[in-house]
Amino acid sequence: MREQSPEPPAKWTLYGLPLQKGLALGVGAPLYLPTYGSPIWFDPRLFAADEEEWHAIEYRMPTEPVEVIGIVRDLNDIPPVLAPYVRVVGWIVERAPEPPLPQVPVLLVAKLPALLPSEATVILDANAGVAYIEPNVALLARYQSQLLRVATHARYHLEGEHLPVTSWDGKRVQVGSVAADWGSVSESAASGAELVWLTADALPERVSEVAHALGGKPFWFYDPRSAQRDDAHWQRLLRMSAELNLTLFVGDLEALYDARDSLEVARESLRAEHVPIGALEMGLVLDAGDSLSLAEREFETLAPEPPYAVCWQVGRFTKKVVELLWKQQSLGRALGVRRALIMPDAQPETLAIGLGMEPHTLFFAPEQVADAKLRIALLSVAECREWLLQRLRRWNDATLAQQPQSWIAERT
Repeated sequence: MREQSPEPPAKWTLYGLPLQKGLALGVGAPLYLPTYGSPIWFDPRLFAADEEEWHAIEYRMPTEPVEVIGIVRDLNDIPPVLAPYVRVVGWIVERAPEPPLPQVPVLLVAKLPALLPSEATVILDANAGVAYIEPNVALLARYQSQLLRVATHARYHLEGEHLPVTSWDGKRVQVGSVAADWGSVSESAASGAELVWLTADALPERVSEVAHALGGKPFWFYDPRSAQRDDAHWQRLLRMSAELNLTLFVGDLEALYDARDSLEVARESLRAEHVPIGALEMGLVLDAGDSLSLAEREFETLAPEPPYAVCWQVGRFTKKVVELLWKQQSLGRALGVRRALIMPDAQPETLAIGLGMEPHTLFFAPEQVADAKLRIALLSVAECREWLLQRLRRWNDATLAQQPQSWIAERT
């Protein structure tokens, strides 16, 4: 447990409900107050008396955008952003905005302070649901270090084998890699996969090494023993999520509800310690061959607050498994969650069945990722869906089973 400092973390500490998770550090712009002088929010050239003064003001303007956190009672009341050198990196609001929400972190607080300086340093931690205005030196250094670490790790590969893949008919399909253990996460990330899956009973000793290996790529972690974890484990997961783009998966609905409750308790504890935490998401992993894995009654239970993603593990595509999975995919699609499949191999027929389910993500062994991406680019999702419907009616038709291989050969 971190020792509590007698010094307050900031001149103002605002607690609230995160409407859009994330971390942001910038200059506060309290738009609900009249500000004196020329606030950074507006373009000062608008107040120039003549062209000469316009150029004089322009000469003194910043060359790099100022990162601003807007502090406002209602987003509907804000003036337009006129300054070309201002970049809004977060919002603190008193009234919940109407959707669609801004893409930057948004924190809803019960009451804003009556008076705020116009250019105070603001730390917005929408993962923990807290904002610090004029933070102390120790807290500022802690968050600056965290933001620098995340920025350093967010080095998505934009060329060669790491490029995202698009199907023959232009559909975006994420290709992931399944790591065998913590030591092979680096190999999985280097295989060209866009995200990495790992099933493990324990957390890594050095999170920074895992974060560096992933290079900012999303990391999906399945914990089969989540029901047995203590408070310290959940707190460590939240600390890890500040360095990793992390989604935690559990094996059943009861574990999902328990994990959510445990994470909320851990989040409150860490918020009191004023440490950065990440935007940890929750997912559900299911067996594709289990007819009870996502039943209608469970679907109704999930509907009010669905998980971020549902992932089905496939050992082998048999007719029974495909029929069960087709029904499960329909429920998942109605739920509006990200749907993923852990595939048994990257053979053309297997890929066509997977693509026919129209999932968001397909996972493969690291050595299969390159072949999978090449073949997905030569297959059409729409064709695979129609082919799969025919295949379910004529499962033993050998000619039909060879059709995906023929498409790939024709388009190579």
